[in-house]
This record gives sequence, C-alpha cells and structure tokens, in this order.
Amino acid sequence: MAIVYRVVRQKYADRPLDVTGTWLNGGRWNPPGVGILYTAEHPALTLVEILAHMPQVPYDELPAYRLFSLELPQHSQRVVDTSSLPPYWQENTYHRSQHLLADWLAKPDVLALGVPSSMMPSGINYLLHPAHSAYGSIRLIDEKPLLIDPRLWSK
Repeated sequence: MAIVYRVVRQKYADRPLDVTGTWLNGGRWNPPGVGILYTAEHPALTLVEILAHMPQVPYDELPAYRLFSLELPQHSQRVVDTSSLPPYWQENTYHRSQHLLADWLAKPDVLALGVPSSMMPSGINYLLHPAHSAYGSIRLIDEKPLLIDPRLWSK
C-alpha cells in the first residue's frame, strides 16, 4: 500500500477525490476534458506545489486548505522515468506536456502514475485516474488543516 497526499481548498473539502477542476481546466499532465487527481508523495511537496500556484494575495487573505492522506491499493502505481520525458515537460505553459501521457489518460493501466514535480524534479507527484477500476478503492486515512507558515509567504 502507498500513501499519497492531496491539498484541497476548505470550500471543497467535502469532496477530496473530485476531479472537476482538472477536467475543466486541465493541468500540466492532462488537457481540459480529462479529469485526474493530482497528489504528491510527501506533504511538503504538496505545499511546494500550492505555493507555486498560489494567487497573488496577502498572507492574511489566503484561502484555508485541508491536507488529505490517501491510501492507494497495493500494486496500483508506477513511476515515469524522467529520462523518457522530453526537455519541455517543465515549461510553464502546459499545451505540450498535456499530451505526453495520452495513452495512460485514454486507457489507464495503473491507478497512480508517478511523474516528477516541475517545482522539485526529485520529488514525485502521483496522478490518480478516476477511470481506473481501483479508483473506488482509495481510502481517506487522514484529514487536517494545511498550515502555511508566514515565513514562506512573501506576497
């Protein structure tokens, strides 16, 4: 079994496995119209990812976030070898990287696909595919507030 971590805005905390946002907007690894769940191998990596995508607001106006710990079924993940990715996978625009995983997005052979974090390439983000038969087996094992230390916030 593997544990992965997911951050959700407080207002969506009642649906931590919902993929509506990525279905509507896409992300680095998926185009709009294909919803997947972005998670990370460690809570600190979820914080790095949130800080990178945080809106330009003062610290005291940051939205409240929840950190979820999710347990994945055994043997339900694999990791993409970074050397197999083209150099542009880390670009700030996603239009090219959204199609790198087209085969998995169309027909997920594993529930969780590990990809390098663009913010911290030695860290692994796990993409969870709701069309995989094991998606319903994901267990929520913990939930707590994600507290962002003001020293990390310079905006």
